[in-house]
Amino acid sequence: MKTILKTGILIFAMVMFYQSTYAQSGNGFGIRGGLNYNSNGQYFKDAEAVWGDPWSNLGYNLGVFGKVPLGLLFLRPELTYTNLKSEINSDQYTTQRLDAPVLVGINLIGPLVSVFAGPSFHYYLEDELRDFDFNKFNAGYQFGVGVNLGNLGIDLRYERVLNGQTIDIDNVFTGDGDFRYQQLLLGLSLKF
Repeated sequence: MKTILKTGILIFAMVMFYQSTYAQSGNGFGIRGGLNYNSNGQYFKDAEAVWGDPWSNLGYNLGVFGKVPLGLLFLRPELTYTNLKSEINSDQYTTQRLDAPVLVGINLIGPLVSVFAGPSFHYYLEDELRDFDFNKFNAGYQFGVGVNLGNLGIDLRYERVLNGQTIDIDNVFTGDGDFRYQQLLLGLSLKF
């Protein structure tokens, strides 16, 4: 009798856990925010600097998202304010932009684990690395993995812009002053 009771409680707990994770898989909207680590184009080379001063290129992002189920897939458009930090030759620079990723994903383990990818469109509000007279629009791509626990989600993403940018600092990385933003983003989301 105890074995049947324990099995029943275990099955009930598993069903309740599955139902709580299912909340992030349906359609709706929510808020998201998190931290981002910017590398300005030499990510693997910059990885050495993380050990010396991990806070130097740490920024943040805040925004809203929507989620629309499309059969086996889902669509997740977002609008995010992103603050990027760049340390170059011991000088700190800030870039502020609005990002609009349009992600397509698929749930791997029910709604608990998902993977996603898609384009990300950028509008630069301010960029201390460049003069005020620059192209304010750019695009890139993101891909990542997410874990959902009820209405709460956590994800890890990689992002890179498609078009390189020329800046006014000589010999920044490769000697030509051309680089592409790339970053790792760790985010939390709350779906309403």
